[in-house]
Amino acid sequence: MLGATSHIAGRVLPAVGRVPGNVVEAVASRPGRVAAAGEVARRFGARVHDGYDALLGDPEVDAVYVALPNSEHVTWALRALEAGKHVLVEKPMALSEQDCLRIGRAAGDLVVMEAYMYRFHPQQRKVVQLLGRGEEGCGEAEGRGEGEGGGIGELRVVRAAFAYPTPVEGNIRFDPALGGGATWDVGCYAFDVPLWAFGVEPCRVWARFHGDPVDLGAVAVLDFGDGRSAVLDYSLEYGPRAHYELQGTRGSISVRNAWTTPHEDGVITVVTLDGVREEVVPAADAYELQVAAFADAVRGRRESLVVPLDHSVRVARVGEALIRANAVGDWVDLTSR
Repeated sequence: MLGATSHIAGRVLPAVGRVPGNVVEAVASRPGRVAAAGEVARRFGARVHDGYDALLGDPEVDAVYVALPNSEHVTWALRALEAGKHVLVEKPMALSEQDCLRIGRAAGDLVVMEAYMYRFHPQQRKVVQLLGRGEEGCGEAEGRGEGEGGGIGELRVVRAAFAYPTPVEGNIRFDPALGGGATWDVGCYAFDVPLWAFGVEPCRVWARFHGDPVDLGAVAVLDFGDGRSAVLDYSLEYGPRAHYELQGTRGSISVRNAWTTPHEDGVITVVTLDGVREEVVPAADAYELQVAAFADAVRGRRESLVVPLDHSVRVARVGEALIRANAVGDWVDLTSR
């Protein structure tokens, strides 16, 4: 674990220990912060390294979780791959399409996966089934969203809102030098949803941000062509909200909370011409399921990679395009690359 004292590490490290066959071998801190990391290490019976390079040189470590500020993800993912380690990297994997592609080229036979924990929750699997996409979990949706499983017809509009009121004091999310801002934090979740739901990237995007020196929130529209769109809002100022809705020609599928806690049931509402029904999905720990899927991929079961590298490339491309759209005050075309 690189970034053992981060907030997200407090959720992922316990999950690692609960997955059979997985062990927290070692954690690392920035040079000079070994005492704080040592407290974390003692909770899991792990070794502590003074500096990230020291951990990457540990022969007992097979895979590394990168839980560092956004601006550090690419550097340390690449160094971990160079050291022969598999990598689970906190989202966003990178702040640019080209950096995602660099990681892909460096990976070779090693596993790299971006950590979108909500994609591993059973309610996500249920949504995919309701879309008529078969039994295979929560991976990329195929084609144009014409599944009949939920009776909602052709998928036409995705609405997604991801937001959480975030304290500013000492928070790396508000530091532009560290890749801060709403777009690369909660925004990633918002545009992740239509990308897997439609299974393709948009033709063009539009966005309006507010905030300085980083974006604190945004509204955005993604145009997928042929009457298919996504309407998004995300923010570090209001919430909590992690809702998305898939609107088809004959109905809709709504997820009340994609960020369910380990003790909270998932609730999905399906509205069709035949009426309204709720699907309740038993509580589960999305972080634990994410770790288990990553471990399965490391052991050779690559079909467990719910978030493949080509999807991460799409997410980074859309994030960059939204930033450009806000800067130019107009639509940004993604078809002319």
